[in-house]
Amino acid sequence: MTRPQPLTGRDNAYYWEGVAKGSVLIQKCTACGSLRHPPSPMCPQCQSLDWTTVAATGRAVLHSYTVCHHPLPPWEDAPYAVVLIDVEVEDSDEGARIVCGTRGIANDDLRIEMPLRLVFEDGLVFAGPEETS
Repeated sequence: MTRPQPLTGRDNAYYWEGVAKGSVLIQKCTACGSLRHPPSPMCPQCQSLDWTTVAATGRAVLHSYTVCHHPLPPWEDAPYAVVLIDVEVEDSDEGARIVCGTRGIANDDLRIEMPLRLVFEDGLVFAGPEETS
C-alpha cells in the first residue's frame, strides 16, 4: 500500500524537501533567534515574518509517546507508536519538538528520555534507536 504523503504549502515546503533529502530543517526567527516547529509564517515570540532554517543534528530524546491500537484506514497496522521527540539543532542550545512515528523500536521498549536518532523512509521522518558504536 502507498503511504499517504503530507500536504505541502508555502510555509512548510522547505521542511518536506529537507526530509526527502534526509535532513530535518527547523525554522529560526531572524529577528529574535527563537526556533519554532511546526512551521508557521510568523514568529510566536516577536511576530516577525522573517525566518531562516537550521538543521537538526540527527540526535533526539523521547519526550512523550502514545500507542495507537485502533487506526483508521489507510493507516498502518496497529498497534503503533506516535512519539513527541526533542530534536537537537545544530549551533543551538535549544532544540525543537517534532511528532513522528517510530522505526526499529518495539512499543514496549519506549522510555521517556531515551536517546533516539532520526530515520528517513519514504519521504517521512521517524524516530529510531540510537546508534551504538
